[in-house]
This record gives sequence, structure tokens and C-alpha cells, in this order.
Amino acid sequence: MRGESAPSREFADSLLADGVECLVAADATTSPSTLDAFKEFGARVFVSDAPRGSRLSHAAAAARGDVLLFLHADTLLPKGWPDLVECAVAGGAVGGAFRLAFAGGGVRLSWVAFWANLRTGFTRVPYGDQAPFVRRDLYESLGGHKPWPLLDDYDFSKRLRDAGRIVILPAAVRTSPRRYLERGVMRTILQNWRTLAKFKKGVDPETLAAEYRR
Repeated sequence: MRGESAPSREFADSLLADGVECLVAADATTSPSTLDAFKEFGARVFVSDAPRGSRLSHAAAAARGDVLLFLHADTLLPKGWPDLVECAVAGGAVGGAFRLAFAGGGVRLSWVAFWANLRTGFTRVPYGDQAPFVRRDLYESLGGHKPWPLLDDYDFSKRLRDAGRIVILPAAVRTSPRRYLERGVMRTILQNWRTLAKFKKGVDPETLAAEYRR
């Protein structure tokens, strides 16, 4: 989590369930009021200026559950999500994710979600905004997220896919369209494609993260 993404009541209601432990991996720019808001609904908060991948690995190491789910602070989980994840893992999946939907944004964002879900269904490589989950033992054996500021989710999903069966659940998470609407839908899509193409050509994630934030 970066910056000022304070949790809404709707976010808390979608996340919290019996037996669910919530850990927040926040960066050093996150405001105290935002951190306090997470603590109010029982989350354990970890703050660091380390890259996102390092923060995720640190929080995962502190978690106590047998299954880890990684959720963006602007993304809402579907109802009954713990049972869906539990059934997928019990059925032999090493991990998986949800389908993607946007909480608003109109037809353009519906098309973005459509193509994202088509891509994920074909590649079995979910992105971080799809609430990916993984068996804890496998997460540890794979070495967790790389200590990168960007594309750590993509890299881990590729390694996880190579380790066993990935399930893309039919239920959808609803993520905020804010980033697309602020930057422009097509501009954001093209930037994402360029970033991934450069990564596949060997450009390091630190350089890509600096370019992305500019």
C-alpha cells in the first residue's frame, strides 16, 4: 500500500471474516491517519521504505495462516471469498486469483477488465489487482516476492504457475478505476504494455518503476 489509501467501511466488510488475519504492508509515505484506520479494524500494520516486493515478503513471513492472499487497498473482495479460496486449495490448486472488475469507470473500463480476464484465463498469470492467493508452504519454497518496486506480482505469478495448477475463480474483485481515469485509459494501457515489454527485454524493475511514476 502506498500513500493515502485509507480503508473504507466497505473494504473492511469485504475483507473481514472468521479466521481471517489482516496484515498491511505500507510504505513510508502512508499517512498516520490511514495507518490508524487500518488498525481500528484489527489489522497488523508494517511500515517500511523498502520496495513493495520486500514489504510483501516481510508481511507474509509474519502471517500465521496456511494460505496467503495479497490484496490492494483499493480493491474489494467478493462475498464468500474465504470459502472460494479454501475450496480451490483443497481441490489441489497451488494458488490462484479472482476475475477482475472495476468499481465504476463505464464501458471503457469494462473492456479493460474483459481483456484482462481473457489474458489471465489464457496465461494463468494473474496480476496483483486480482487478489492472488497461494499456499504458504509453496510461497516460502518459491522464495516469495522479489525485492522489487514494480512487477514483483507478475514475476511471482509466473513462478507460481510453473509450480502447479492455478485457479482463476469465477467471482470478481472490484478495484478502483482511479489510476486509469486520472492518467487516461488508453495512456495507462499503453504504459503498462511498454513497461512489461521492456521488462521482458531485460530492463531492471527499479528503472521501470522510476519511468512508470514519471
